[in-house]
Amino acid sequence: MAKNITAKMAFGIILRTVKNIVIKKPISIALEVTHNCTANCRHCEKGPKVSDNPIGAEEYRRICEPLTPSVIQIAGGEPLLREDLPEIVRALYRPNRPPLLALVTNASLLTKEKYLELRQAGIKEFSISLDFPDNRHDDFRRIPGLYNRLNRLVPDLRSLGYDDVIVNCCITRENYPYLPEIAEKVSSWGARLNFSTYTDLRTHDKDLNLCHPEDTGKLDQIIDRLYQGGNGYHSVMNPERVLRRFNQFYKNGCFMPNCATGHRFLIVNPDGRLTPCAMFIETRYDSQKELIEKFADKNTCGGCYIALRSNTEKTIRDLLFDNLKYMRTGKSRKRSEAAHAA
Repeated sequence: MAKNITAKMAFGIILRTVKNIVIKKPISIALEVTHNCTANCRHCEKGPKVSDNPIGAEEYRRICEPLTPSVIQIAGGEPLLREDLPEIVRALYRPNRPPLLALVTNASLLTKEKYLELRQAGIKEFSISLDFPDNRHDDFRRIPGLYNRLNRLVPDLRSLGYDDVIVNCCITRENYPYLPEIAEKVSSWGARLNFSTYTDLRTHDKDLNLCHPEDTGKLDQIIDRLYQGGNGYHSVMNPERVLRRFNQFYKNGCFMPNCATGHRFLIVNPDGRLTPCAMFIETRYDSQKELIEKFADKNTCGGCYIALRSNTEKTIRDLLFDNLKYMRTGKSRKRSEAAHAA
């Protein structure tokens, strides 16, 4: 548990999550405050300049508040392109109670000063993207010098002592052999690592899928390595069963049935309208009710199994278990750090 997440807030998130499952409200929403980006990543369609027609902070609050999510991921595109981002965060933040606010960024515009400003505004987790454990990250994101920037920035932020920096890695056919090295690098930074999965629904580039038996077989072996006892890969946040399901998605030909979009998760676009997921940004609705009636209840798409979907589609038992484990792990990290400091 991050040092700025109190036990009261953590249990509030758990209670709201269970309640939302019962009343069919989303557990998590991604607030995409812009579809513009500083990167032009090979696994994502964002990058070229687009017209967002963005609304302001109070409008986002008015839209998000009735959805009562446990977590709001403030994302894009690159959310740091929004000059009013601190104002947006302050409008959504509720001290010591849900929703937990997480910022998803490629960190090309993130500085220590912006980090501290956004922490003060209410961000509780900073999720920073990493695709390779070296300069190949620059080529994949098409931002020269980005890896060296992260190699300095993440340890600097971590040294401030808040334990709120998470590195997010999207598994593709190009980087999956290097997942242990990525875990080692993130561990050396003192951060935590969260994996997600690539989907070709964004770019239609099927070459990045792990749909070949030789790839999924090797990924099984890598997962074995990551979760063997005493192996030192303590930075990985995903439970082993989640990574096994990621690989099952690939084994199924990049298909996972029974998508719960609209019920467990959804997207709020820059203009404030709702979208089932980031792969259907042109399909927009004015309310969750309309989204469910016109899309979710008829949805047969299973073409992604990204972290947002996989984390929100867990059973209540697994959600409770994983959250309590996360809290215990955070306390253990704090004790370890305190002992080391002494």
